[in-house]
Amino acid sequence: MGFSDRITIAYNRLASNHSFHFVYWFLALMFYLFLMGSENIFSTYKPIIEINSDYLLITFLSIFTAILFSIIDALFNEWILRIFPIGLMVLMKWALYLASGFLVLTVAAIPSANRIETGQYITYLIELPANDLVLMRFLVFFWLAAFLNTVFKGLRKKVGPGNFKRWLFGFMNKPREEERIFMFIDLKGSTTAAEKLGHRKFSRLCQDVFNDMAIMDNYYGEIYQYLGDGAIVSWKVSAGLKNLRFLHAFFAYTRVIYSRRHYYNRKYGFIPQFKAGIHVGKVMVLQVGKIRRDISYNGDTMNTAARIESKCNELHQHLLISAQVFQLLPDKKTFRFKNVGEIPLRGKRKAVEIYGVHQKTK
Repeated sequence: MGFSDRITIAYNRLASNHSFHFVYWFLALMFYLFLMGSENIFSTYKPIIEINSDYLLITFLSIFTAILFSIIDALFNEWILRIFPIGLMVLMKWALYLASGFLVLTVAAIPSANRIETGQYITYLIELPANDLVLMRFLVFFWLAAFLNTVFKGLRKKVGPGNFKRWLFGFMNKPREEERIFMFIDLKGSTTAAEKLGHRKFSRLCQDVFNDMAIMDNYYGEIYQYLGDGAIVSWKVSAGLKNLRFLHAFFAYTRVIYSRRHYYNRKYGFIPQFKAGIHVGKVMVLQVGKIRRDISYNGDTMNTAARIESKCNELHQHLLISAQVFQLLPDKKTFRFKNVGEIPLRGKRKAVEIYGVHQKTK
């Protein structure tokens, strides 16, 4: 993975994470203000700067809390969670959430800047309130809000940021039609790899390659679903076609895997290779399930993309696109395209015209 790609991934993740936490904690503290009343919220505290407005104080505390939770998220990343016992990590995470509540109170109680400038750093402890009912109410509220924060963040990761907003405001209850680009991407030789590695080590391999798939976010790709050893990535048509992002995304992902070839060779004995099929068309987006709900894309577009991907091995290609996708391309000179003909696909009455896509050699 190139240095610029790493920076972009880190920046996108940090910006998205921090903005989510800020909006969430601003709304949560505003709700606390509604419950407790303006005369009670932090009424016994002095802010870090003399702020007379409750709303400005809440904005400041929301920024501070968002930074705290972004740091906690960074501490408990996927790599850490894979090394240490999950039970211990959960306990430590919730302990940090509770400690964050005390820290928010402490920051809110720091005396004015004048006192800090005089070197009296410890005297702010006197400003902390007694362990009374108001303090306990805030800590209980903060801990419950932290719990809901974790729930919402998990849902956001599961359904994607765009679908999360629609789900949150109830727009997913009624099926709607969208035109999207879909990429079915699959690990080549997965059956052989699974037999060689065993199910435990093969599962670790899937975790690694899916973590590397974060590069898709640099090209506005939304990972809709993971399917065993493969995934479905989706783009809005306008976002995917701009600068041919959906094509660059596949080759950027293969470069990420190749840049980590020494790691994959050492740990699994081979370098993973991927194949993909891409199609564009209209699908229905809906929420499905009563006991366990999920966001689903339904339509022939999905089936066609999957069938195109299944032809990669037979046609000796890594990336195949349909003629419908090829016709929409605003730029046909950045990549090399090879018409492999009209190919019959399982379940399709008519053969589909397909193109192979290759990077140009410099």
